[in-house]
Amino acid sequence: MRDVAEIVAEFAARPWLAVTEADLGPAARVPTMLTAEEGQLYHWLGQRVQGDGATVDLGAYAGGSAARLLSGLERSGRPFRVHSYDRFRSSRAFWAKFMPDEPLPGADDADLLPLVRRNLAPWEPHVALHVGDIGQTRWTGGPIEILAVDAAKGAVLADHIAAEFFPALVPGRSILVQQDYLMAVQPWLCGQMVGLRDLFLPLAHVPKVGMVFLSLAPVTAVALAQARVAKLTDGKLMQRVREAAAWHVGMAPRPRFRAMLDQIRANPGVRLGWQMRQAARG
Repeated sequence: MRDVAEIVAEFAARPWLAVTEADLGPAARVPTMLTAEEGQLYHWLGQRVQGDGATVDLGAYAGGSAARLLSGLERSGRPFRVHSYDRFRSSRAFWAKFMPDEPLPGADDADLLPLVRRNLAPWEPHVALHVGDIGQTRWTGGPIEILAVDAAKGAVLADHIAAEFFPALVPGRSILVQQDYLMAVQPWLCGQMVGLRDLFLPLAHVPKVGMVFLSLAPVTAVALAQARVAKLTDGKLMQRVREAAAWHVGMAPRPRFRAMLDQIRANPGVRLGWQMRQAARG
């Protein structure tokens, strides 16, 4: 087993940057909201698995994150399966932006499942698609080695995801990717992880807004209760964001945290990303 210092050094070298489009194979053609580097990271994480648990993809959209994880997992030499969660629905605006080559549906809330199944067909035996509200999901699948979170768009959902999935992480082995961690309109993610900072070690910032963590210790019910963010006052959430800025000095750009504080001030009591974004546009 690699010790923590070895894992820190491994991530500091950013080996995922060596992943090429050829390495991704058919995954490179699957539409995604990930940046190029994020896609490289997901592939590399899949390739480095040690067989300590499941791979879970929370917030799949058209299957881009799952495909990149799967393209790496199939190179790992280990049995693999990705559990991918989403409503698998899309607005016309998102469809046009991220899948411009696909016929535009006639109405919003369009069904993505046929496209997702087609996009993930090369790995079909290795994919479990969980359709529905992640906020109603219960995890009963045992240990998790890779947990990629791109679904915590609100503070209540962030608390639910932590409660259901974080206790399944394996200390010293499991990797948590908070895909939206530095997004200005989702400051509760920093608030949540600061509340759990004794249990997780930041390993890397992956531009634009992703942060990668190593699980250090079991996530208990007591720890989860202390880290909850849905009912934090604006003042307490802002304090946690400031603590996160101090925690990530040298790893994450400080303007990202200032933008979070600005969003909290401009949107008192708001704990949904789309509402913060809508207010900013208005």
